[in-house]
Amino acid sequence: MATLIGIVDTGVDLKHQCFKRKKPSGICVRRKGNNYCFESDFHDLHGHGTAMAALIHSFCRKSQIHVVRIAQEDENGVIARVQEQALAMGIEWCVDQGIRIVNVSYNIADAADDGVLARVCRKAYAQGTILIAAYRNGERGPVYPAAFPTVIGVRRRGDLQPGQVSVLDEENLDLYAWGTSNSIACAQVSAMVGRIHTVDDRYGLEEVFAFLKEVAVP
Repeated sequence: MATLIGIVDTGVDLKHQCFKRKKPSGICVRRKGNNYCFESDFHDLHGHGTAMAALIHSFCRKSQIHVVRIAQEDENGVIARVQEQALAMGIEWCVDQGIRIVNVSYNIADAADDGVLARVCRKAYAQGTILIAAYRNGERGPVYPAAFPTVIGVRRRGDLQPGQVSVLDEENLDLYAWGTSNSIACAQVSAMVGRIHTVDDRYGLEEVFAFLKEVAVP
């Protein structure tokens, strides 16, 4: 049985060679005025989401990818930053579909404990969904959802090899992983969690992190 992995990102290119046999499914979170709604068009606006999906699939062949495009565009192209509401809706959609592993490259700088993103991350944890989220490249401070205590936050470390992780902050469930960016490192960890779930999908957040800690390098 395939392991379901959600990718909250810029969308996916269904013509990519990785997906010739098994096409990802997906949805789009679209901004209309001051509100957001779901639409069916989840083609990639940037290429980032396709790269993450292909990497995860290459590391975890038994995965079934589900993509949520939260990237927005205007007359100048793709908007770099994402709003909290769109990010929360994308994650919550995955949770509501019963997807147990969700990879998140996007982040926001500020998120209140009683805000919508924090609420959705608590819901994910309560329902057994494991969130793996990238920190922001080039910045050392907290960003969300990566810094939430019920999310595995990931940063890249240049001296690691593909398939290796190292513990960054055990208390906050943060890891280093191989990659040329935090997003790539995050996708690798998501694939590793996917491979764990292909063996036993009963593993929750704490059990998965304990396993990754056990195989981590210094």
